[in-house]
Amino acid sequence: MVWILYYILMYLFVWLIRISSLWSEKSRNWISGRKDWQSNLDLKPKTGPRIWFHVSSLGEFEQARPVIEKLKGRDKDIEIILTFFSPSGYLIRSGYPLATVRYLPADLPGQATRWIAAVQPDLAVFVKYDLWPGYLKALAQNRIPAILFSAHWSPSSWFASHNISPTKGLLKNFKQIFLQQGDDLSYFRAKGFNNLSAAGDTRIDRSLELPKEVAERIPVFLNRIAPFDMVAGSTWPADEKIIKEAIVQLNLRVILAPHDVSEVNITRLEALFPFPVTRLSRFKGSGLNPGVVIVDSIGALNVLYALGRIAYVGGGLGNGIHNTLEPMAHAKPILFGHAYSQFPEAVEMVRLKSAIPVRDARELMEAISHFQQPGEAEKAGQTAYTYLVNNSGASDKVTNYIMESIPYSAKK
Repeated sequence: MVWILYYILMYLFVWLIRISSLWSEKSRNWISGRKDWQSNLDLKPKTGPRIWFHVSSLGEFEQARPVIEKLKGRDKDIEIILTFFSPSGYLIRSGYPLATVRYLPADLPGQATRWIAAVQPDLAVFVKYDLWPGYLKALAQNRIPAILFSAHWSPSSWFASHNISPTKGLLKNFKQIFLQQGDDLSYFRAKGFNNLSAAGDTRIDRSLELPKEVAERIPVFLNRIAPFDMVAGSTWPADEKIIKEAIVQLNLRVILAPHDVSEVNITRLEALFPFPVTRLSRFKGSGLNPGVVIVDSIGALNVLYALGRIAYVGGGLGNGIHNTLEPMAHAKPILFGHAYSQFPEAVEMVRLKSAIPVRDARELMEAISHFQQPGEAEKAGQTAYTYLVNNSGASDKVTNYIMESIPYSAKK
C-alpha cells in the first residue's frame, strides 16, 4: 500500500512539473533533460570500477566534489557517473571533466530498475539527502552497496527520509551512512540504524580550496576596485529590502548576488535602488567605481566573498540561511537572518561572535557598524577560518571508506 501511494504521488509530482513547464524555464529543463534518457546515456563499456554519485543540486555537488577528486586522484580507472535532480545544478556542472553527468530519471515505476540495468554501478553514493525510494529498492534488489555521506539528521525532523516509510527501512540496508555530526548517533542507533558514523561535512574541505581560486576566477577589473564594504550572497527579497536600507543609510559599496538570477528578478533589483546600479555581466571596468554590483549569473559567489570586508548570507529572513562555509573560508565575519538554528556551523559562529543574526534594517546596520570597528572584522573572520581548519578532513574519511567498499570483482 505504501508503494502504491508513493507512485501515485510521483505521477502527480511529474504532472505538476509538466504543467508548470508552460511558464517555468526550470521546469522545461527538468522535463527536456530527462527525455529519452536511455538513448542519451551513452556510456562506454566498463573498464574499471564504476561508481554512481547522486546529488540534488549545486550545493550537494560541492559536497561530492572533493570526494570525487580524491577518488580519481587515487585511481584514474574509477569511472564516475554523476546525476543531478535539479536543472540549476546540472546546467552549471554538465561539463564537469571527472564524471559523466546526467539527470536522474523521475522515480516512476520501473525507471530505477532500468537505470540500474543501464548504468551497472558497482557502488552507489548519495550526498546529504534526495533519496528516492524506487532507486534505493532497486539497489538493494541488485545487491549493490550504497553509501550516504554529509547527512544532517535530527531527531526533531519527523518528515525526513530516516523517519518515514519506505526510505526508513531501505536506509538501514545501506553499507554506511556518514552523519555530519555525532551528537545524535546513540539516538539513531537505538532506532535500528547500526550503519552510522560521524565524519563531518565534506563541504568544509571544498570551501578551504576556494581562496586558491580567487586570482583565476575573479575578473581583474573587479579585483582592482575591491574591497567592497559587504558581499551579500544568495539573497531573497526580504534580505534585499533591509540590505538596500543599510546601503543607503551607511553609504556602503556592496556586491549583491541574489538567489534568483532570472531577468525578471534582476530587473526588479535594479529598480529597488534610488541610484544606478551595475550588473556584473555588463561591468567591464572603464574607470567606474560602482556603489552596487548585481551578480546576474550563478557560479561565482563562492569566490566573490573574498572581495568584501563583511559577508551577508541570505535566506535567514525566510525558511533558512544558505551556505555560510564559503565566506568563512575567506575569513569573513558573517551576517544573516534569524532562521539559522538548523545549521550547526552558523550556530557555532554566533557563539564564537564571528556571526551576528539580524531581524531588520536597524539590527543589520548595527551589526555592520560593529564589524567596521578597528580589528573586529579581522578577528571574527580569522575565528571562522580556524573553525573550518579544525573541522576539516571529512572527504578523506569518506574517500577511504569508498575505496575499501568497491567490490573486489570490480577491481579486476
